[in-house]
Amino acid sequence: MNLRQLEVFVAVVETGSFSRGAEAASLTQSTVSQHMAALEGEVGLRLMDRTGQGVLLTGAGKLFLRHARQVLAECDSLRQAMNGFRGLQKAELIVGASNIPANYLVPAILPRLAAEHPGIALTLQTGDSRAVLDQLLAESIELAVVGSRGNDRDLDFTPLTHDLLVLAVNPRHPWGRCSALTLDDLVASPLVVRENGSGSDQALRQALHLAGFDPARLQVAVRLGSNEAVRQAVISGFGAAFLSEISIRQELQRGELVKVPVAGFSVPRQFWLATRSRRTASPAARIFTALMQECFPAAATGS
Repeated sequence: MNLRQLEVFVAVVETGSFSRGAEAASLTQSTVSQHMAALEGEVGLRLMDRTGQGVLLTGAGKLFLRHARQVLAECDSLRQAMNGFRGLQKAELIVGASNIPANYLVPAILPRLAAEHPGIALTLQTGDSRAVLDQLLAESIELAVVGSRGNDRDLDFTPLTHDLLVLAVNPRHPWGRCSALTLDDLVASPLVVRENGSGSDQALRQALHLAGFDPARLQVAVRLGSNEAVRQAVISGFGAAFLSEISIRQELQRGELVKVPVAGFSVPRQFWLATRSRRTASPAARIFTALMQECFPAAATGS
């Protein structure tokens, strides 16, 4: 049984005869007869009777007609949905993002996305980088914007813009008036850090190791699950933290936070656009990717 046979069956029923049905379906009458015989052979029931008044449906034929029309209607809906998907008249896109991209990168492209492609309905799911990449591997999201690059062979990573993690404190913190610290000075005050698995935590640990400093020496006062929580804790005067420079620009300008240089030490990080390897991107995903690369190009920071 195939869709063409269902179309022919409906054509015969609606025109009332094999000859007119063949004309409507652009087939020969013998081909129509073959299709009808094949259908009846498959279901094991007689679907129609030829009479002097034309084709009349049997009881089985009436039931078959109702379901055949439903199948063909769903097929039409499917074609329309695919045409809309291809042309982006109506498309759903689920993207995952870690904290900084979710709060500061993705929102920046939303005005253009809405203006240029109003048919794309974007859903953004957030979490730390590891959790978001796990969602991507499970295919519950189509692509991800994260602050650390995983080692998964089933994922492809495209570089986006760079960021810096900078040591920030409340102006009233003892370090608020320091011109510079050393790495050894960091052990003298409690730090607020991100949770394990976050891109920020991984970037800080990697930078400390490269500088020959054991991260275990730090006084970790608390681990918090988002950059926003860390930022608010430091603004309130609770400890110091290495925070994304992108995320605290306004607080630095307003004097709510101050940057404290650490001599000979920096924590660069890069944002990445992650996709499943060997998977065909949807048109909406390609549009999103192009906007992210245009607004936050890796080359803009020298990469």
